[in-house]
Amino acid sequence: MGESHSPAPPNSLPQDNRTATPMTSSATLRRKPPSPQELISHYESQGLTSHDASIKVIEDLQNALFRIISSGRGKKDKLLVETSRKIDSTNNRLALLDLKLDSKPGYAETFAVGLASGSVLNGIGAVMPHVFGALTHIWSSVTNLTKHSS
Repeated sequence: MGESHSPAPPNSLPQDNRTATPMTSSATLRRKPPSPQELISHYESQGLTSHDASIKVIEDLQNALFRIISSGRGKKDKLLVETSRKIDSTNNRLALLDLKLDSKPGYAETFAVGLASGSVLNGIGAVMPHVFGALTHIWSSVTNLTKHSS
């Protein structure tokens, strides 16, 4: 497919200058963009085949999209700005929550955990001799009973 220096594709339908008045706004002056079939027929009238005309229309569309995206107009979109702000806010909240969950306990919490575990160990230490004494009594009673009955 050769590179041809053809005039720019038609961007809109021809405008009738008789209907335009100085009182009309810019919104009413905007015209409907050409359909894909109109663009293809435009390039075919310049001597391109149907396939080459289709490829040229696709190239023009890609170039237009690239210009719009690279111009930065999409960054000014209110919805995009608001969504980005909400995502940033949510991300900051999650980061704070993550810091709170991953933080180590302070001195007061560590002291309280130490006292509680010390009390539990002290209580177990105080009860265990009585439990072991009871178990040895049960064991000796069972062994004595089995020695005398046999």
